[in-house]
Amino acid sequence: MKVKTAVIFASGYGTRMLPITAAVQKELLPILNRPVIDYVVADCLRAGVERIIFTIREGSHSLQDYYSGNPALEAELKSRGKSEALQSLKLIHSQAKFEYIEQPSTGKYGTAVPLQVAAKLLEPDTAFITCGGDDFLYRTDGGSDLADLVNAFEASSADGAILTIERPTEELSKYGVLDIDSNTKPARLKRIVEKPELGSEPSNLINLSKYVLTTKLLDYVLKVKANERTGEYYITDAVEEAASDHKIIVTRAKGEYLDAGSMQSWYRANQRVGEHA
Repeated sequence: MKVKTAVIFASGYGTRMLPITAAVQKELLPILNRPVIDYVVADCLRAGVERIIFTIREGSHSLQDYYSGNPALEAELKSRGKSEALQSLKLIHSQAKFEYIEQPSTGKYGTAVPLQVAAKLLEPDTAFITCGGDDFLYRTDGGSDLADLVNAFEASSADGAILTIERPTEELSKYGVLDIDSNTKPARLKRIVEKPELGSEPSNLINLSKYVLTTKLLDYVLKVKANERTGEYYITDAVEEAASDHKIIVTRAKGEYLDAGSMQSWYRANQRVGEHA
């Protein structure tokens, strides 16, 4: 089954990055001269994606301006004869078919909700990438970890695939850690252990929240229950439950994980990308 669609979550408020995110959406914070989400989009395009669905905040328009066009800006550039700048924008707009769906500002909350909202736009019997818009895997070899994930999925008989990366034992308690069946080739996901206590980790492989899923697994996302402690709806709970009934394979990333989720990590991402600019 070919993967031609991606769902990118861009509906968070970026509270860890306030006050700047009161004015600038966190997914649009710059990594050099490009918004962080553009590195995610570029990775999706390298994976063969032709249609990108953004789940966005209610009433927001910043992503539409960037990916689908800002008529006022384009008219200004044209009137000033800035044809090179205008052409660079048009190249962004023509990369893929971009669609947007708003996540209600009231109601359910959690990492499963953006996909629940976007589910109505997904065609039956298809497969799609789903990932966040404020983190990415950075590679300097011209490769793409999302492309590797898609290739592994398309070469398998699986109903899903999950991307992972190794982390030192002392850091695992900060992440969801994968329990895998390494006797199968490729390895198969068994469960995801959230923030395990030191010594109880099932592996040193963490969940990067970057998946390929078939639409048959959407039912698990739509029906996932709220976490008893937080009240949030987690996509990891849905993926873990789906893994008990369906084959979800595991692919190890080669790139460096970078994100804009905190001031420190955003600054580090700019440093790392800047080193190769």
